[in-house]
Amino acid sequence: MKKVVLFSDGWKRMITYAWVDGMMQYITNSEEEIALYQYNCHGNWSLDEKHNHGEYNIYTLPDLSEFDGIILDCTNIIDRSHMDKLIAMIRRADKPTVSISQYIEGFYYTGIDNKKPIADMIDHLYHVHNCRRFIFAGGPKDNYENALRTASYLENIEKLGLSREDNPVWYGDYDFSTGLRYFEEFIKSFHGQDIVFPDVFVCVNDNIAAGICHQAQQYGYEIPRDFKVTGFDNLDKAAYFYPQITTVAHMRENIGNKTMEILADVWAGKDVAQTHFMPSVCYFSESCGCPNSGLLDYRQYAKDQVIAGVDKLNREEMLIKLESDIVKCANYDEVFEQIGGYFATLDCDGFAFVVDKRMYEGADESCFVKDGYDFDNLIVAYMAEGKKRIPISDISEFFKYCEERGAKTAYIFTPIHFREHAVGFSVLVNTRFLYDNPYLYDLHSTITKTLENLYKKLLLEVANKKLMDIYNRDQLTGLYNRIAYTEMIEPEYRKHCDHGRKCVLNFIDADNFKQINDTYGHEKGDLILKQIASVLRDKCPDEGYVYRYGGDEFIAFFPVDDDADIEKFRAEVMLALEKDDISVSIGLTTTDPLSDKTFDDYMKLADDEMYRIKAAKKARAQ
Repeated sequence: MKKVVLFSDGWKRMITYAWVDGMMQYITNSEEEIALYQYNCHGNWSLDEKHNHGEYNIYTLPDLSEFDGIILDCTNIIDRSHMDKLIAMIRRADKPTVSISQYIEGFYYTGIDNKKPIADMIDHLYHVHNCRRFIFAGGPKDNYENALRTASYLENIEKLGLSREDNPVWYGDYDFSTGLRYFEEFIKSFHGQDIVFPDVFVCVNDNIAAGICHQAQQYGYEIPRDFKVTGFDNLDKAAYFYPQITTVAHMRENIGNKTMEILADVWAGKDVAQTHFMPSVCYFSESCGCPNSGLLDYRQYAKDQVIAGVDKLNREEMLIKLESDIVKCANYDEVFEQIGGYFATLDCDGFAFVVDKRMYEGADESCFVKDGYDFDNLIVAYMAEGKKRIPISDISEFFKYCEERGAKTAYIFTPIHFREHAVGFSVLVNTRFLYDNPYLYDLHSTITKTLENLYKKLLLEVANKKLMDIYNRDQLTGLYNRIAYTEMIEPEYRKHCDHGRKCVLNFIDADNFKQINDTYGHEKGDLILKQIASVLRDKCPDEGYVYRYGGDEFIAFFPVDDDADIEKFRAEVMLALEKDDISVSIGLTTTDPLSDKTFDDYMKLADDEMYRIKAAKKARAQ
C-alpha cells in the first residue's frame, strides 16, 4: 500500500476540502492501493504567534520516511519561517513532492496558469470594452498566486503602452471585506473633490470583486455603467451576484486529482514534467459590460441556498448544543464522549482523540513540548468508527490500526495545543462533511478551548491540594500535623465504623526527650523526631494515617480485620527504634464499631495507657 501525506493550512477558518475530494476521486478509481494522511492547521488565523506555532507543530507529526509521496498546499502559510521549516523538512525526506499552486524548486507543480487568464482578461477589457485606465485590486503581497496574477497584469498593461503609475496595484487580503475597504479608501482619497473612477477594477479574486461591487452600490454607483469590475475563481458569489461578475473558472478538484496522477506516474517510473497547468477559462459577464451568461438556473440556486441555509442552521444548532453539553462535563472522558456522539452524526467514517496523559494528572504546563510530540506520553483517549468504540489506548497500536484499515482512506490530523504547548491531536476519517461544511476550525477550537479550561481547572485543584498538603503537613517530619488530625480523624473513624471495622489507635511519645534536648541540643532532638516519624510511616498499614500530634507526641490510626494484627504495629515500631537506641512509649486501644464510645473516649484510653507505660519505665529505672 502507498501512503501519501498532504500538508495544508486552512484559509481563515475554512479548510479547502476540494483538494482532498479530487485526490480521493483518483484514489478511489485507482488500481493502486493508496491511503491519504492530511496534516491540517489554521496557522495564519490568529494574531498570537505562539498559538500559530502550536498549530504549525502538526507538520512535525508524520515520519516522512514512512510515506511514498508528499503533497504540499502552502499558499495560505503567511509566516515565511514556518514555510521554510516545512520545505526544508520535506527536502530532507527526499520523497516525490507535488506543490499545489505554488512553484518550489525541486518539487512538481500543479495548479492553473495564473498569468494567461489575467492576460486574456486585460486583452478583452482593452479591445472589447475600450478600457484604458486600470486598477489591480490584489491580495497578499507575498502570496504566490497573487504575485503571478499581479505580474501578468503589469506585463500586459505595459504591452498595451500603459504606465504602471497610472494603473496601480493594491495589496490586501483575499476576503470580501478587503473589497469593501479598497472602495472606501478609494473614495476618501479624493478628499471631497470630484471622483474619477478607473475604467475597470481588475480583482485578484471574486471575494474582492463582490466587495467592491457591493460597496459601490451602497454609494449609489452602478456597475458597469460607472466602472467595470472583474474577478477570479468562479465562485457562486460571482456567478449569482448582481451584476453577474466576470471571472475565471477552474476546478480545484481537478488540481487535487492531478497531484495524485503525478505521484502515480512517478511511482511507475514515467518521465514526468516538472509543471502541470490545469485548464481555466474566462467567463465574461455583466460586470464588465458583457451579457449575462444565461446558463444559470436561478430557481435551482435559490432552492439550493434555502436547503443549505437550513442545513447550516441545523449544524449551528448542533454545535451550540455540543458547546452547552461539553461545558457541563466534569472531566476529559466525559468531553470526549460528548464529542464522539457529535461526530457520529456527521458524514465521516471515524474519529480519534490523542492527548498527553499528563493532562489527566494536572501536570505543570511546562512539561508539554513545544516542538514535535512527546510520543512516550501520548495516549488514545477516544476512538470510534461510526458509533462503535474502538478499545485502543496505545499510540503505537493506533497507528498500526490505521495501517491495517487499508487503502482508499483519507485521514485528517488536526493539532490540539494550549497556545504553543503540544498536548495532542484529533484524527477524522473520510470527512466528507467538510466539503459543504468547511468550518472545521470553529468546531476544533471549541473542543480545544473546552479541554484547556478543564486542564486549567485541574491545575487549580492540584495547586489547592498542594497548598492544603503544605497546610496539613508538619514541616520537620513531613507527617500530617495536628490541624490535619483534627479535620481527618473523625470522618475516617466514622467511615470504618459504618463498615463494621475495628480500628487501632496508637498514642506514641518519645522517652526522655527533654533530657536529650537539654544534653545534646535541639538538632539531635530533631533527628530523633525524624527517625521516629520515618519508622511510624514505614510500619503503618496502607489504609492508616500517622500524625505528629505535638512536640514529641505522635498518633497512628488504622483499621484491622484480624485481631492478630492489633499488636503488630506497636511491636514492629518498638523493635525498629530500639536498633537506633531510641525509646518510645506507645499506648494502644482498639475501637468497637458497635460501641457508643466517641473517638475522644478512645483517644483518652490510648493516652492513659501511654502514660502508664511511661510511668512504669521510670519506676523501673529508679
